[in-house]
Amino acid sequence: MLKNIDYLITLLECPCTNVIAYYDDHFLCEKRCKFLYFCRCVRNGNYDEALDLEAFVGKLSTMHPKLPVIQALAADVRLTTQSLLSQLLQKLRSNIQLPECLRIIGYLRRIGVFSEYGMRLLFLRCREAWLTGILEDLDQANPYEYLKGMINCHRMHLFDVVNQYRAIFADDTSGSEENYDGGLLFSWAMHQITSHLQTLKVMLPKITEGGSLSNILDQCMYCAMGLGWVGLDFRGLLPSLFEEAVLNLFSKNMSSAVENFQLVLDSHRWVPLPGVGFSAHTVGDENHEDVTPPSNLMEHPPLAVFINGVSAAMNELRPCAPISLKHVLAQELIKGLQAVSDSLLLYNTTRVLRSNESGLFLSLCRAFIEAAYPHCATCFGRCYLGGATLIMDAKNVYNGISRLLETSSARELPKPVNNVESKSVAENGESPKMENGETPDAKESEAVNSEEVNEEGTEEGPTLQTDREDTNLEKPLE
Repeated sequence: MLKNIDYLITLLECPCTNVIAYYDDHFLCEKRCKFLYFCRCVRNGNYDEALDLEAFVGKLSTMHPKLPVIQALAADVRLTTQSLLSQLLQKLRSNIQLPECLRIIGYLRRIGVFSEYGMRLLFLRCREAWLTGILEDLDQANPYEYLKGMINCHRMHLFDVVNQYRAIFADDTSGSEENYDGGLLFSWAMHQITSHLQTLKVMLPKITEGGSLSNILDQCMYCAMGLGWVGLDFRGLLPSLFEEAVLNLFSKNMSSAVENFQLVLDSHRWVPLPGVGFSAHTVGDENHEDVTPPSNLMEHPPLAVFINGVSAAMNELRPCAPISLKHVLAQELIKGLQAVSDSLLLYNTTRVLRSNESGLFLSLCRAFIEAAYPHCATCFGRCYLGGATLIMDAKNVYNGISRLLETSSARELPKPVNNVESKSVAENGESPKMENGETPDAKESEAVNSEEVNEEGTEEGPTLQTDREDTNLEKPLE
């Protein structure tokens, strides 16, 4: 009888074990399906349903902490939740508007991984990464285009980020420390503005056109004025940056003009060029519409090259000429003119010129004082009111040239020559040969005069004396 009971118990236990195994497999299959559905929701962006499933699995894990199947499912869900978190953060690093930002922050709050302060910091970091990515895509090889893109990026997106932050993380008036950011937004915004200004400081000196500088200044002012609506007006910090860039550009152009002048002067061949006369405009007239260089400067290529360089410098200065740099830029122009004057004096002392070459060199020096210098003053007066006066008052610049011209004029006074010599030179193109310090024509004229005196000396003595006196009176007139 006992043997039959044991046998019956064995028969009854087999179906129960099979039933338990069946239900375990069924339950595991059902949870696996839910996990796959959760993964599908994450991949397809159905974050609401995915988070609902994640919350349900979390409850099951809390209710059945000892069931291996539940704990395994919870572990898989946690791994997939990390993928969901990465997707949400990646969206924060993209170009999204305020409604999408609100949804993403809502999902992050449901996940519950970050504190309120950590979420604010994370939001700003993600948005900064997005802005940095935009700037990295710009072409840094072209400073002008890069600055235009950077200014446009900050003007549009920095304004949006500040407004998004204020809309999402509204300050809590309850005084809770958890909701207080400690000036986080202000610090982040100041960091962005500081980076913006630092980039301007580095890139502005690389711009070589005054019109481009003026355009960048206009865009910066417009950007700062727009950011002023969110308390980020930085217009007061721009003048020093652009003043430095303008001064640097003008100094480079003036240095280039002086250098080109010296190169042309060193290689110049002193041959006479056809005269073209002076242009018909008043020197130093700031209100005159036409500032054409004097045409007689074309007779002197070194000065013409220098004036071209100065004109180019003034053309680059005129679109963006800060009032505060008026006297500083005037000194830069005077320094360039002084360098030209010093170069001419050095050339005069280190070069040996023939008489005809010396005359051409002195003519160039005179053109520098009478034409080139006043023209430079006139051009500067077109950029700044009263600028021509500042340049013309610095007359000590060409004092050395003036003394050189005065000394040369005194040393090269014309000497009187007789008609025979001048005629011989005019006809033959060369001076007569000297014999014992006297020319043959001079000897011949002396012989003729002595014969006339011997023949008529006794009879026409008074008349001869009168003729000589008349001749002596007429000589200065000749």
